[in-house]
This record gives sequence, C-alpha cells and structure tokens, in this order.
Amino acid sequence: MLKILFNKQPQKYLNKVPDNVSDKLIKACNGLLTASGDIVKLKGTNYYRLKIEQYRIIFTYDKELEQILIEEINTRTNIKYRRYS
Repeated sequence: MLKILFNKQPQKYLNKVPDNVSDKLIKACNGLLTASGDIVKLKGTNYYRLKIEQYRIIFTYDKELEQILIEEINTRTNIKYRRYS
C-alpha cells in the first residue's frame, strides 16, 4: 500500500503556517496517493513538483518501497528548484 512520508522541513513548515493553509496542503499531499493535482516531473531528476495556488510541494516517488517522500513545501517565490537538479 502506498504511503506518504515527510522530511523535517515539510513538517516544520506545516506547523508554522495557519491551520487552514496546513489543512489545504495536507489534503493536496493525500491527493498524491491518487496522482491528482498539477504534478510535473522536474527535468533530469527523480523529483516531482505539485502546485497548489502559490505553494509548491517537491517530492519523490519510490515504486519499490511504495512510498512518496515529501522533500520540501514552500511558496512559489521561496522554492529553489536548482537544489533538486
């Protein structure tokens, strides 16, 4: 069964934002289980980007372990894609 894991940064970010934003981002993360949302594979990497309004979620998908690892959650202006190239 597919499961979602969070790195340290996304956990801290979800605790920092208001509850309504946190709920929206968690709901979007749960939508990854059905591959719903604006998902794009980052060129030349194993990373994917999920876009929710002004927020971006960077994650990886491991087929063998059946898990999605949320690497980073941040706003559009603060996300650094070159970190994942």
